[in-house]
Amino acid sequence: MDMIFMRHGEATDNVKELISDREIYWSTLTEKGKETVKDSIKNLPVEIDKIYVSPFPRTIETAHFVYEKNPKSEVIIEKRLHEIYYGKYSGQKNNEELDQIRLKQIDGNFFARFGDYGENKYDIEYRLCEFLNDVYKNNFNNNKIMIVSHGSITSYMKRILNIKSPHIKTGKIEEFINVDFSPLFKHIKMLKKIKEAKIKERTEQIKTLNINDNLKNNLIKISKQKFNNVEFPDDYFSSYIDGVSTKKLIQENKTKFEDGIILICIYNNFENFAEKWINHYINIGIKNFVLVDNNSVDSSTKILKNYNKKVNISFWKINEDYNYYKMCGIKQQILEFYGVGHKYLFASSDELLIYENYKNVSFEDFIITNKLSVIKSLTLDVYNNKNIFEGKLEDYNYVDKGTYKISSSNPYNQKFYGGPIFRVFGKTCNLQKIPFITYTGNEVYVNDSYYYPWNTNHKAKLCLYILKYKYLKENNEEKILSNKKISFYDKNISILIDEIDFSNI
Repeated sequence: MDMIFMRHGEATDNVKELISDREIYWSTLTEKGKETVKDSIKNLPVEIDKIYVSPFPRTIETAHFVYEKNPKSEVIIEKRLHEIYYGKYSGQKNNEELDQIRLKQIDGNFFARFGDYGENKYDIEYRLCEFLNDVYKNNFNNNKIMIVSHGSITSYMKRILNIKSPHIKTGKIEEFINVDFSPLFKHIKMLKKIKEAKIKERTEQIKTLNINDNLKNNLIKISKQKFNNVEFPDDYFSSYIDGVSTKKLIQENKTKFEDGIILICIYNNFENFAEKWINHYINIGIKNFVLVDNNSVDSSTKILKNYNKKVNISFWKINEDYNYYKMCGIKQQILEFYGVGHKYLFASSDELLIYENYKNVSFEDFIITNKLSVIKSLTLDVYNNKNIFEGKLEDYNYVDKGTYKISSSNPYNQKFYGGPIFRVFGKTCNLQKIPFITYTGNEVYVNDSYYYPWNTNHKAKLCLYILKYKYLKENNEEKILSNKKISFYDKNISILIDEIDFSNI
């Protein structure tokens, strides 16, 4: 069949040279872009059987000019032709991270991603191979097919079909007669081999782990079903496996636990919050603590040891640089150590878990009364009524009311975001957590927000909040904020912690 590739005309994102998710999705043609398109289509063949077009405004605008000249053409809006999704870059020019990812992809890296949730080379080529295969199956050899898309996507398709030609300029057209689709089928086989190699690489790592068979089987299932999952990229997977298997996690004292919930916390330098933290959990009835010191150099551990006679505390150490993904693996290792059938509560060292009537009802009674085996929570950032990072602990009494939002997220069910960090800075941090679970030996601690099997997240009930005191302590990402006179407090939105309403969850 004959194929015509057309790149959309010059659009607002081309002119602004912005790497922005908003620009990519909503960019429209400039006046110059429209004129270029009109000029290009003067030389189009008289008859075009089908026009496949990307579902974005600038490509649909471009295709509309083609359709006006060829009104008998069948037009198909094809979502697989969409522009590369760059994650959540907004308003940035000449982004170095994006350039580095492109270089990795050119060198053959199929799994490096654009942004935290952007596509990788495998994603892009897989969907384009699917599309081209459908084009091959759903058209005859004598059909004349036109594809209106974006420059990068057009280049990908031409490489897959082994068509040697330069990058198409905006608004321009290239026509190829009797296109040979055999390179497509070779490319599909190559992607299959890449997938098989990735699955083999991961399953070989899993087979060496000293864990229960159910957990091992579920990790292998993840590797097969979700080998390219955005939540389980290579660096995460390797760090997670390292956390599950590391011998550097040392138990410093063996403590006999009572029946009931086991609280697990990995901490580092939180001496200013340690007493408030542990007293809160003791007050809601927690008797068993697994406390893991990750490179603390302050008095955190000394303070916590003062509570040894009040509750049962097993102190552990992990002397390695902090890596979030490795810490998830370490939490999994601790679950494996204490075993199945127990109830576990995960709490970071800057988090206080609260639920309805928590000052009078123990957490154990709360979960028994409500028949809970797994719990979902919304994280509420706690702040003061001064500038960010100013004030003492007792000044941190406020949270947002009415600024939290839910978005759908398959296969995880939901994502929570919003709050003061979104309200003031526009950052959409994931605020969902699953802090409580009854461990059966099947659950994979993917991260703080999600477990595998994914139905664990669906059956988790949202019935409590987590108070997050992260602004008591600066981290590298937030240091820039501390130099500015910025406050989260807003008299129309901010409420005291004691005014939190539990009836909405």
